[in-house]
Amino acid sequence: MTPSPLTQRTDKWLHQIRVFKTRSLATHACTKGNVTLAGQALKPARDLKVGDVIEVVRGDLRLRLQVLNFPSQRLSAVRVPEFAENLTPDDWIQKAAQLRIQRQMETPNPHENLAKPNKQQMRQLREWMAQEQEF
Repeated sequence: MTPSPLTQRTDKWLHQIRVFKTRSLATHACTKGNVTLAGQALKPARDLKVGDVIEVVRGDLRLRLQVLNFPSQRLSAVRVPEFAENLTPDDWIQKAAQLRIQRQMETPNPHENLAKPNKQQMRQLREWMAQEQEF
């Protein structure tokens, strides 16, 4: 097993600790300015050091992560705490959850706008019509 390096690229580290599904998504987030270190936007090639605390914006969620170590390859979800510590405040997580719920309530499911009802909707229609006939 090779020893872990002393530094690693920002985009590579974010991909390997499973913050982003692909490295190109991590690179894109860095170039958009969604990854910051001490308030300054990070470029994808910026080397991170152990102990750096970065903030990542993914949609409504803001994550604060501390670099603990550098993996040599993409990790399984179980091993992520060995390489990154989640310092995200609970109120940030709750706020993101509330915004997600609010958005779901405001925008309908795309399948609900279809002209032809699906199986569940047909079952509900039949049940409703049966109840109407009873009265």
